[in-house]
Amino acid sequence: MGKPLDFMSKIERFKLKRIFVHDLVTMYHVLEINSMSAMMPLGVELSSQKNLYELHVTTLADRVIYDMYKVDVEQDQKVIEFKLIDALHDIDHYKNSTAEEVKKINAFLDEQIDAGYFNEEKRPDEIHNFCCVKLEKYIDPKNLMKVLDDLLNWSDERKIVRKKSKYGFAYVLADCERPD
Repeated sequence: MGKPLDFMSKIERFKLKRIFVHDLVTMYHVLEINSMSAMMPLGVELSSQKNLYELHVTTLADRVIYDMYKVDVEQDQKVIEFKLIDALHDIDHYKNSTAEEVKKINAFLDEQIDAGYFNEEKRPDEIHNFCCVKLEKYIDPKNLMKVLDDLLNWSDERKIVRKKSKYGFAYVLADCERPD
């Protein structure tokens, strides 16, 4: 949340050449990884690698299958290294509870706009934590993102804007936006 929508996709497919330490620390906490050193492996010089690898991605209606093969060029064969089956997370099996949560978030943020919460720039994690505390329950970040995206499209004085900030995006009431 707070990054371009294709951010994780680019990380997963090794399209990003650089990543902020802040992002690694966030992933470390979110993914509950035991050691920070696991998040920052030492680089491997490609010319010293003894094996080639191939990644095959199969996308199905409800999941994506990743097959990683080690290629033995001399023997002209492939050996499977691992298979990962990833359930698609954009399929909502709980549509009724999601709709109810979106309504609650929408009403709450509507009140907060009136109270001046968005008069200053707010980071997405700040907004998420604030919603969780005030609504006294964990809020699914994708539901909060949906509500924030809807607020971006409003055309009255309640419209918020998403601004690029140092670590991603920040949200502020359009009337309170300061030029960069």
